[in-house]
Amino acid sequence: MKKLIIIFLILLPLIVIGGCRERRISGPEYHSIMEGILETDAALFYKGTRGGSMTRADLQELDILNIVTTRSWSVYTLLGLVFEGLLSTNPLTGEVQGGIAKDYRIVNEGHSILLNLDEGVLFSDGNPCTADDVLFSFEEIYMNPEVDSKKADVLRIRDSLVTVHRVDDYTIRIDVPVPYRPFLHTLTNIHVLPRHILEPLIEEKDIGWFNREWGRIEKGTGDVVGTGPYMLREVIPGQHIRLTRNPHYRPREGSLQLEGVPYLDEIIELLDLDNETKILKFQIGELDFYDIKDIDIASGDVQLLMENREKGNYDLYSAGHTLRGNHFLAFNQNPKTLSDEKHALVSNPLFRRAVSHLIDRQRIVDEIYQGYAFIDESSERNASPFHTSIPPVSYNPDEAGVLFGQLSLTDTDGDGFLNLPNGEALTFTMLTNDDNPFRVKMGELIAEGMRNAGISVSFEPTGYDLIVTKLLDTFEWEAVILGMEGSIEPNDASWIWESKGALHLWHPYQESPATAWEGRVDVLFALGRTTWSFEEALILYHEYQHIIAREIPIIQIAVPAELYGFRRGYGNVIPSSATYNAMGLIPYLYKVDRKQR
Repeated sequence: MKKLIIIFLILLPLIVIGGCRERRISGPEYHSIMEGILETDAALFYKGTRGGSMTRADLQELDILNIVTTRSWSVYTLLGLVFEGLLSTNPLTGEVQGGIAKDYRIVNEGHSILLNLDEGVLFSDGNPCTADDVLFSFEEIYMNPEVDSKKADVLRIRDSLVTVHRVDDYTIRIDVPVPYRPFLHTLTNIHVLPRHILEPLIEEKDIGWFNREWGRIEKGTGDVVGTGPYMLREVIPGQHIRLTRNPHYRPREGSLQLEGVPYLDEIIELLDLDNETKILKFQIGELDFYDIKDIDIASGDVQLLMENREKGNYDLYSAGHTLRGNHFLAFNQNPKTLSDEKHALVSNPLFRRAVSHLIDRQRIVDEIYQGYAFIDESSERNASPFHTSIPPVSYNPDEAGVLFGQLSLTDTDGDGFLNLPNGEALTFTMLTNDDNPFRVKMGELIAEGMRNAGISVSFEPTGYDLIVTKLLDTFEWEAVILGMEGSIEPNDASWIWESKGALHLWHPYQESPATAWEGRVDVLFALGRTTWSFEEALILYHEYQHIIAREIPIIQIAVPAELYGFRRGYGNVIPSSATYNAMGLIPYLYKVDRKQR
């Protein structure tokens, strides 16, 4: 984090000078990485001018405007404009930076985090945000077992809750049972609540009231007060939610600073629109933002969006790898459910590499995803600051044949398919969830390629729940095409890559690592968690990604692109999947005066 702060302190004069009203605002340079889809390498925002609004329609469901108890991810992210954490995520780099706390220091031999609060932070009602609000939020809300929330789970390290201490009005110390670097990422998602409002209300009523009523639309939202760049102004069920600029907000010391943020006067979130209506409203100018999903590619709607860009006065952008589900192929390596011969084969990385050579990824990207996907062997997404790009295994059936020969796989009975060294037919049943048309189509192509190479494959799309049962309970499966969500923090996926993890799909719940390389990955994750140094963690996580790419326990297929549509006329449109639905961009967006272009 200190490194990041220094970089931005160096860049800050350039940012401010570049955004002076007397100077023309050039904005970032865009290039096309896919037909009609724009991307930018810009690494900083320009200073904008205040005014105007933005209309979106991204709420999937509206339950309650309580950022602690809501079960709706889209509501939670919208409220991320109203509330803040002690730390925040840089929307350009995905790195942890300052928030309500302007900086932090690691003390007590790595067992404590000392956070210095920004003394100028005010709630939207003008009351100061102090250490008392932080202490109240942690102890009375997030760590309270009577609060209907799972937040306490992320505040538990090695089965022990962290402890929070008030040092003075603007200093907090958090003690952790062991040094635990991912906790910095956790602090970006623990939002500070207004003690001066909630404490008397909870005392008068009870914590059940907080669970049931705080933030409930029909009760009014006047007491839903945060320190974020925007504040709730109006909620009309079935119509819209209106956010307006928090008049007391100013740039946070220790984070990406731009004078005057947020620039837009208001954000309007339309409610209860189906996908077809959203696309139509975006094209005719009634929405300024559209989040393009897989269903839009599958249905052909993305091509409609492409064709109407000029008429609709909008552009389409790629934010790189999505943090939503990707696609991979895995073979079961659990010795308890396979014959000795088949287990020996699938446990050999040469076999998995040979199969990887049979996957025509470019054809999958071009034909199934219409070009809107990426091929990357890395087990981390490129929105993560820990990602390292690794070229994929090439499509090369001839090389696969050479590797099959090295594995003594031959057609001994003349039926056109390979046999194991003991003469047993080499057959696989390959599963995928039947509700995902992309995986069904790529499964058909992959199965065809494997059959052409001499592997007898039965491809069986089936129900997702049955697949989960086979993966995590009975272990009665041979091959599967699935996906996993990504994160900017590698430790979030430790349950997949560590040998003891429940989602260590190819051989879960290992009492001890089955292979030396799995043992090394275990060590790398343990060290990556327990160092506070970003630079040290970067080296460790890069090594793990290279090990996974070498051993190929999961054969990466493709990562869908995170695609957005933005109405023209906004500055600082630099999409990144580091923040959901481009929410992290909103404070920096501004309406562009045509004279400034």
